[in-house]
Amino acid sequence: MPSVSLPERKVLFTGEILQDPYPTYAQLLDQGPIHYVEVAGKWAVWSVFSHAECLSVAKDPRCSAKRAQQMLLPLPLSRQGEFRELARMLSLWLIFMDPPEHTRLRKLLNKGFSQAAVEALRPQMEETVAQMLDPLKHSSEVELMREFANPMPVRVISVMMGIPEALHGTFVKWSRAIAIFRGNPNRTVEEAQAAQDALINMTEFFRKAVADRRQNKGSDLISLLIDIEEDGDVLTEEELYAQCIALLFAGHETTRNLIGNGIYTLLRHPEHAAELRDNPQLIRSAVEELLRYESPVQFTARVLKEEMEVCGRRIPKGWSLLCMLGAANRDPKQFEEPNQLNLKRLNNQHLAFSAGPHFCIGNQLARLEGQVAILNLLQRFPKLRLCGQKPEWADTFGFRGLKALKVIV
Repeated sequence: MPSVSLPERKVLFTGEILQDPYPTYAQLLDQGPIHYVEVAGKWAVWSVFSHAECLSVAKDPRCSAKRAQQMLLPLPLSRQGEFRELARMLSLWLIFMDPPEHTRLRKLLNKGFSQAAVEALRPQMEETVAQMLDPLKHSSEVELMREFANPMPVRVISVMMGIPEALHGTFVKWSRAIAIFRGNPNRTVEEAQAAQDALINMTEFFRKAVADRRQNKGSDLISLLIDIEEDGDVLTEEELYAQCIALLFAGHETTRNLIGNGIYTLLRHPEHAAELRDNPQLIRSAVEELLRYESPVQFTARVLKEEMEVCGRRIPKGWSLLCMLGAANRDPKQFEEPNQLNLKRLNNQHLAFSAGPHFCIGNQLARLEGQVAILNLLQRFPKLRLCGQKPEWADTFGFRGLKALKVIV
């Protein structure tokens, strides 16, 4: 392996970044498109901040999505062996696969997430949101994450998968454990243990659920996944459990952040909230702008299959590369006035759902949930405003979302 000249490490993943990463992103973007960023205080990773390079890396077949094992690297070497099962279970998720396995699996799963299949859910989603907002009209002050943004997407994906309502809270807890592990580069043994326990419990649930659906087929997503077959391809049992978990996780975690971040952003810009309330036809472009402006997913990672040059840096085979999607979505070379909220922004090529072969398979579902939730909330509560105190952001760098959001309705 050729020698690699490494620059001074940049410190990025701090408490200050959790609260507001964008000034630091802008500063680093001014200095260049790629930086060597410290992780867990003991190692560092090349991180790409520009829109053009993030897009290029996401589409480059030399950059592998098989990164589940690398997630264990921040843990003490003596403890990493305890979490082989955690890495193995995550490696079965679609987002951690490369072609040809990824191509085969995505082709099978696409049927359940086509635009037509998702759009057919709109009436049911409108009804669900209305039912959840009704009780809020009797309150003067509401903690919106707890009462709406958290439960709404898990209710939607749970209905799609036929999961009993009594288990929704449990699945939210398991989902958060996985999010904390996945979204925190400074991972701890405790976080790894919680994520591994959550995955084991979810696998056991879906093992039983799949067995039940085989005896009693329904119209839910699990039954659809069991039935999916194309060109002789089928999902193996382990793939089936893993995709169910991944869909439930993604269907809850990122969408809760889209709703929470979106409402918070609009209430910080009341003129834009009023504009959207009065012009509901703007909701589609508004959600795209909210995804860009306050991205639920702040970064994604790739592992280099071979030595390659990125932004003028020669990076060896096997090294990880972070694509800082949140920074790319504020890149002034791609977006005019990137720090300004513009609900009418045209040609909004944000990377909130990544790009290339791993472009989020559930993007249509997330968009629809964001549109229905945000517009109904603004129209049902025209006097909605922030409670005053500064909200606290969750301790996950990769998944940006609020712990709580108090509003006056």
